[in-house]
Amino acid sequence: MGAVRVLRILAPLALVAGLVAACGNGSSSDSGASTGVANSTTVQLRPVSARYIQNPADGQEQLGPTVPKDLLGAMKSYDCSSQPTELQGMLLECDSTGTVFLLQSPLLSGGVASAVPLEIGHGQEWYVKLTFDQQAAATLSKAADTMPGTDLAVVLKGKVLTALIVDSSMKDGHIGITGDFDKQQATTIAHELAA
Repeated sequence: MGAVRVLRILAPLALVAGLVAACGNGSSSDSGASTGVANSTTVQLRPVSARYIQNPADGQEQLGPTVPKDLLGAMKSYDCSSQPTELQGMLLECDSTGTVFLLQSPLLSGGVASAVPLEIGHGQEWYVKLTFDQQAAATLSKAADTMPGTDLAVVLKGKVLTALIVDSSMKDGHIGITGDFDKQQATTIAHELAA
């Protein structure tokens, strides 16, 4: 348990160090290649550098790790109805609730073997079980060993579907995409992911 706690503390610190180094050189990438912008039908798994909740009931709040003021300012002013925006070699994208994510280059692009909608309990809530092909599953398994505790966003069509914590359950090459989904929503997402 102590080792997991240490990893959860060190992983965000390593991300902050990477952000500080990237900000320190004053450069901003201008090509889509560095951020791995994919076509709208390709699912991506991207490490999350930071998140920002816009206008929650109790005031605006950044959710770790702390980022430099210029990046935080860009996250605060980001319009979630716009297309994903590149910022210092990373992407700003939102989820359906309006949370802004600052995302690193993709760990995975594509590689979906299957996507199946499944019910939780007695059909009131649904999720999507996403299974990856052999090559993508190997990448995900390696991430489970080398990036435990890292937030990983599942991105499709320029939106974050969900964010997961990398852990050993991903070593078998599948993940669950959860949300406040009914059967129809989960089925639609599954079809889009498998396309």
